[in-house]
Amino acid sequence: MGWKLAKAGGCRLRSCREKVDATADDKRYRRGQRRRALIAWGTLGVVAALVVLGIVFGGDEKSAPPPTIHLFTYEMTSDQYRQLRKGEGELAVLKALGSTGLHEDEVEEDDLHLFPPPPGGSSCNFWRLSDAPDHIVRLCFSEGEGRLVEKAVRAPGEGAAETTLA
Repeated sequence: MGWKLAKAGGCRLRSCREKVDATADDKRYRRGQRRRALIAWGTLGVVAALVVLGIVFGGDEKSAPPPTIHLFTYEMTSDQYRQLRKGEGELAVLKALGSTGLHEDEVEEDDLHLFPPPPGGSSCNFWRLSDAPDHIVRLCFSEGEGRLVEKAVRAPGEGAAETTLA
């Protein structure tokens, strides 16, 4: 009979061949599973590393709002104000004052309402008078030529009336 028992496994030749084929298939299947698992875990590791790097190097931005800049951060004296003349160059004025003042978007809304609208084609900067604490100065410079086109002083509570210092 052609069905002899194999010495090691105690099985018929035909069924032993099937077992060998099944064992080879199992090994091939396990190898494929192992390879897929390595690829999945490797991808997960790379993604995790990228997230960590993004947090470490991309986390410089603060969620807190920037500090509020108040109108009374910059000052000039009433003597400096009196020496200013319409038509002077912006750089000369700013150099004489020693600061650039605050731009309109940095000034509190209540203080902006003390002044009439700025002249057309100009940008304005604001200061506080150091020797007249409640007085606010607005200097407007023409955008094209950079010349002083308006200088005005206001104090809260005086409405829209311009205040001149003697």
